[in-house]
Amino acid sequence: ELSRKCQLEMREEIERGQDGSRMPKVVLQSILGKWSFDRHIVHLKTKQVERIHGTVKYLKYWERSFLDDDDTNGNENLKHDTKDNPVLYREDGLYEFSPTQKFEVFREYEYECKRDSLEIYFVEGGKRALLFLSLKFVPEAVETKSSNDDGYWVKATSDHLCIKDLYSATFRVKMNGLSASEVIIKYRVKGPAKDYESTTILKPQWP
Repeated sequence: ELSRKCQLEMREEIERGQDGSRMPKVVLQSILGKWSFDRHIVHLKTKQVERIHGTVKYLKYWERSFLDDDDTNGNENLKHDTKDNPVLYREDGLYEFSPTQKFEVFREYEYECKRDSLEIYFVEGGKRALLFLSLKFVPEAVETKSSNDDGYWVKATSDHLCIKDLYSATFRVKMNGLSASEVIIKYRVKGPAKDYESTTILKPQWP
């Protein structure tokens, strides 16, 4: 019953926007809140593996105060504003470069829906900087659900050329109805001095 409801809601969104223009807003609204993340970076030539893990918060700009707020009601409050304002991605984690080398890291991006794409911008010094990715969602990216789980995946891809390094990104979101239950972000990075794959898995932190 749940899986049929999920599929019906996703099909309704597709029918409302056959060009895929509604999907970025649906996805962005579905991921608001606090998540845990685990990232593995595999250097393909050396086979070295690095790990980063911690928390991610997707929040509206007027909610920046939640970055330092451990109120367990925070996730619920994040759901209230569904306007088309930019969303801040704030990541705080521990970078395990090697078994003996670990240090704290953070990064910020700004997410904004523009027509049929979800655009991701670098944030430098608390301000929006250059465009990083423009994720194109396609309506037919509703994939077959796994045999032992409910929910459906939607997918978007984008490439970003940074000088001589090409970043090929795949952004996958598992939808249960119109709520997200998992996010997987993959980057394949290749250039003169870079050859690695980064996989980040985000799971929601429930209140």
